[in-house]
Amino acid sequence: MIPIVLFDHIEWRNQFYPFSVNRSVADLRFGIFTQQERWRKFAGQPVYIQTIESLSNLYTSLPLNNPSWFVAANVLPNTNLLNALSNLQLGNVIQSNHQLIAFYGYYHDFEKVIQQKIKAPISSYTITNSLQIIQTSTDLFLMNAAIIASDIALVRSLQTTINIDDSNRIDHVDAVFVAPGAMVKHAIINTSEGPVYIGENALVMEGALLRGPIAVGEGAVIKMGATIYGATTIGKRSVAGGEIKNSIIMDFSNKAHHGYLGDSVVGNWCNIGAGTSNSNIKNSGAPVAVWNDLTKSYGATLQKCGVLMGDYTRVAINTSINTASVMGICCNVFGSGLLPRHLPHFSWGIEKKYHFLQAVHDIIQWKSFKNSTLSNHEMNVLQHIFEQSEI
Repeated sequence: MIPIVLFDHIEWRNQFYPFSVNRSVADLRFGIFTQQERWRKFAGQPVYIQTIESLSNLYTSLPLNNPSWFVAANVLPNTNLLNALSNLQLGNVIQSNHQLIAFYGYYHDFEKVIQQKIKAPISSYTITNSLQIIQTSTDLFLMNAAIIASDIALVRSLQTTINIDDSNRIDHVDAVFVAPGAMVKHAIINTSEGPVYIGENALVMEGALLRGPIAVGEGAVIKMGATIYGATTIGKRSVAGGEIKNSIIMDFSNKAHHGYLGDSVVGNWCNIGAGTSNSNIKNSGAPVAVWNDLTKSYGATLQKCGVLMGDYTRVAINTSINTASVMGICCNVFGSGLLPRHLPHFSWGIEKKYHFLQAVHDIIQWKSFKNSTLSNHEMNVLQHIFEQSEI
């Protein structure tokens, strides 16, 4: 069985700021799965991650002695692509619009292809029209509806839903997938605009209102009376309450109380305090520009964009988050009025910088709430980010 290696490329991985700063793009959750999980389920074979050197210790070592399929971590799997991989000869690549999509061969040859030290022959397979490629952080929520639907179809091909409790009010019950161990009672679920997935051991409390497409991850909790609109992902062991629309909350994060989150992406181990809301559209209705950390300027414009919140960031109660805000890794966010639209890594409030040891202490404390710890590799990554941060 040929291993699959999902690789980050310097040409596009930085477009996933702030989420790619401390993780591979293959490790970001959207739809139901991370890319590594999605490829494992789709292909039914081992999947590894190849990323920048400073993050490599976070992931299992790559197989070096046998040839592998190296696939761009921002490309979603499909049957046409898997068939094209199967027909590649050693040294062949697949490209789409000048992006390297895949390479079949040994790691040392792959490094040369990435560094453009050799020109590999191009595969004759044309699959451009069938590829789904995530290009930026904002694509995560913009494309999430379609990806949730395709992920649920993938899940249905691999396992069977359990029966959902009769106390729930559901239209089109066949569009709701409930995994083993999940508890859903006295909820209202509307699938007229997309399916709903409830993961293993998740809890949807009474009075919750869910309007698909929605993915609720393993061990996640949807609080009483939560109002969750479509194109929303609640990640593994995260907690969701209040009003959420077209957003992704990745793993181990909390948005447990009243307040609005819309057109946003929240990373791992984040916490949003009670009463905190984000703006997702300008009062004028005009498009809003989003911070590009590579150019240190505001770049691409969107009609709607809420907040892109990096891992380990926590926002105080009753905070007003500005339209198209970007918050870096491990920020302790508080302040009066609308916050600045960009907060660098390790921000303390608005203008100060976290002390590193205090930041690590606080992360360890938050992780302990969910019976987890901070590894030495994670700490080394955070220290590297801290030393490079702007404040």
